[in-house]
Amino acid sequence: MSDQRGSEVSVVGRGARFEGTFTSTGALRIHGHLKGSIEVDGDVSVANGSEVQADIKAGSINLAGRVKGDLVAPGSVVLPSRSHVDGNVQAESVTVHGVVNGDVVAAQKATLGSEARLTGDVTCRTLVVEEGASFVGRSNMTDAR
Repeated sequence: MSDQRGSEVSVVGRGARFEGTFTSTGALRIHGHLKGSIEVDGDVSVANGSEVQADIKAGSINLAGRVKGDLVAPGSVVLPSRSHVDGNVQAESVTVHGVVNGDVVAAQKATLGSEARLTGDVTCRTLVVEEGASFVGRSNMTDAR
């Protein structure tokens, strides 16, 4: 078997519970419950119905579940309509369609979709707020780095 670190995928399955520090060079898919901290080089996705109590550092993050903790990615963070984050979000680009209770820092672009509910400040170069979005906080249009 050849070494394919970039294509390794770890899974926390539906109904599974993990507590501790999770570190990987590959990707992580969460369908269950995780408490602790997460640091992966690849992508992290959190499925709808999943719950995470951890700070997440990953290449990019796509989360449809609930997270209590900060999200940090050099790539993108995508939060679909059923997502819920209690923590700060920092990435190159951030797209919110769900709920965020915390500050958002996007080095480039932050997008608040029509179903977004954001309570916190936004710092970015470009801010897009679609009709119907709720935003309680301040926006700082600047170089976020």
